[in-house]
Amino acid sequence: MTKMYYIVDLQGNYYKNGPKGNLVVAKNSDDADVFSLRSANNRIGSGRKSRFYTTVEAEEKAVPVMSADEPVYEAPEYDVVEKPTMFDSLQNNWEEILSNLCYMSSHMDEYQNNLNQMLSDVDKEICDLMHYLEFSDLDNSEMLKVAGMLKERRQHRRQIKDEMEKTALMKDTFLDRTFGTKVQQSLDVMERMKTRQYTPRRLNKLFEQQRASA
Repeated sequence: MTKMYYIVDLQGNYYKNGPKGNLVVAKNSDDADVFSLRSANNRIGSGRKSRFYTTVEAEEKAVPVMSADEPVYEAPEYDVVEKPTMFDSLQNNWEEILSNLCYMSSHMDEYQNNLNQMLSDVDKEICDLMHYLEFSDLDNSEMLKVAGMLKERRQHRRQIKDEMEKTALMKDTFLDRTFGTKVQQSLDVMERMKTRQYTPRRLNKLFEQQRASA
């Protein structure tokens, strides 16, 4: 039996064929269309937006029989944007993103100090290994072992150095004092949005009834 697949995006949304032949967001997996692997790959395509989609194997399921008298609800279909992004689901946790940016801004100096200490430690280990090679009479097996240890620490040192360059670039480019302040201000505004209240323009009594019944 031919395996069938769902088309999903990076946010876990399922897709189906829209009336215009394009992919549209489905309500859930039950509402989504299934495709053969070749058909799914053809629908996803190979352009820039294709990296936002993937395929998930669909399990076999029974198709429900709907009564003729049962009302049918057709949810509105929203076309997929021409250039989809990872934010298109409208379920973005901006507060968490801003909190992480605040943490990064506040702890970057501490992280860079830790990187300096890590670099110092691995340099000392490399120095020890080099002197061990210099002063020891090793056979081939022992030489290979020490060479492996030396290679592992040199690779680790390169990772630390690359991380130091990246953090220095971020700090020199935008992680200044104003960045942390602006991020915190944005987070404060978003927190206040949770408690905002609507002020009626004309139908004041309508909202007074609502508050009275609350």
